[in-house]
Amino acid sequence: MDEHKHLHAHQVQRIAVVGGGIAGMAAAIRMAVAGHQVSLFEASQTLGGKLTDTRLQDFRFDNGPSLFTLPELLEELFSLAGRRLSDYLAYERLELVCRYFYPDGTKIDAWSDSDRFALEIERTTQVPAAKTKAYLRRAAFIYETTTPVFLARSLHRFSNYLRWVALKGVLRIPWLGIFGSMHAFNKAWFGDRRVVQLFDRFATYNGSDPYQAPATLLQIAHIEHQEGAWYPEGGMVAIRDALQKLLLELGVLVYIGRTVDQLDVTGGKLTGLTIAGKQLPFDKVIFAGDIHQFYERLLPGSRPHKNPEKDELSTSAIIFHWGVKGVFPQLDLHNILFSADYAREFTALRAGIVPEEPTVYVYVSARKNNSDAPEGHENWFVMVNTPADTGQDWAAETGRLRLQLQERLGKLLGLPLSQHIVCEAVTTPPELAGRTGSKGGAIYGLASNNKWAAFLRHPNYSRTVSGLYFCGGSVHPGGGIPLCLYSARIVDELIHRA
Repeated sequence: MDEHKHLHAHQVQRIAVVGGGIAGMAAAIRMAVAGHQVSLFEASQTLGGKLTDTRLQDFRFDNGPSLFTLPELLEELFSLAGRRLSDYLAYERLELVCRYFYPDGTKIDAWSDSDRFALEIERTTQVPAAKTKAYLRRAAFIYETTTPVFLARSLHRFSNYLRWVALKGVLRIPWLGIFGSMHAFNKAWFGDRRVVQLFDRFATYNGSDPYQAPATLLQIAHIEHQEGAWYPEGGMVAIRDALQKLLLELGVLVYIGRTVDQLDVTGGKLTGLTIAGKQLPFDKVIFAGDIHQFYERLLPGSRPHKNPEKDELSTSAIIFHWGVKGVFPQLDLHNILFSADYAREFTALRAGIVPEEPTVYVYVSARKNNSDAPEGHENWFVMVNTPADTGQDWAAETGRLRLQLQERLGKLLGLPLSQHIVCEAVTTPPELAGRTGSKGGAIYGLASNNKWAAFLRHPNYSRTVSGLYFCGGSVHPGGGIPLCLYSARIVDELIHRA
């Protein structure tokens, strides 16, 4: 932990954080811990970014991320503030991470314990348990090598490459899966189509395509099945609430419903923000929103590090929130119904087309949080991956998918599902874009389909404007709660150890 302790020899500064998602809140906490005067501006009426919830009748649904991993990153953040995370957030390790259903009737329970998981795969598919365990060891090697080099530090400061851990990581590049696709690696390793599909799925955790994304993403399997998956008491939104409470305790000034008009820059140096026509002076600004929105709206005439139109956006989603009458033990907290043709599904996504038969994710938080649904009912968060919005007919796609998903889930459960749905809310990519500010509703910002994706992401600081920094899912190191927390840590180190 010593390397993350703040150096207090710096001058107290006025720092603005623009965007109140996970990364923005974490950055504001770090700046407040360092003794700065911190103001956080959020355009919507709640903090959390994608980490919010929805209430329909007597049902509660998490809106965004639904899997909690690497809680030590949150623990580190609270420790910096002299607090214990356990005083703000209770969470439990999941015994069963996900239940997988295949069109041929195969069902695989993905246990958190890697030995049990490997035996489950052997029992259902005849892939030897030793093969799965060796795969997870390879995934652990990639994770342990890449994290200190490619995730936890800026990739855009030469000095970071002079550390021994970075040099060691660079020397290991030939063994990190950068030069082959995730699918090719998994197919060669396992052979069995069902097991390949299960491990290919981990590419979708950051909105990527396993047929294009590098095998480096194997490390996600390690995180889930060896580092562990968790569930926070009260739902995923409890993470947002814990961070918000800490923000206020540390004296961060939080302004919700405040849209920033533009950044004020003089002679290449940031001077402040303009909000509602009024100029507010700040010494530094940390932008924690979508990077495309930043260049389109907040700094007119500025030039990004590269043409953002060439960025490959991550996938988006159509999400159905269904309040369902009945209790269905066939489903667990996290469930996946795989498509029959995964390659065809991703071919469609690459072409900007909603797949004809997509893989379906069903998240039932009432499994862990009874108050999320009335007695005798369940709350289903049902999501399918789609391309980012480029003008598709989302009303037609929603209608088609509603019927298909009800039929597929009803067949799995052996009942006419449409007769059990008592309430519904639907979210489409344009609505995700409007609610979160993400371009095209791309949930994870940019895809990681290029082998050099980590290096091509926008850096965590501006090369043209002094005093301007960036964190969040659309910049280095990427989307998802852990990477957003890493991005806030990187900005902290850039500001205080530059």
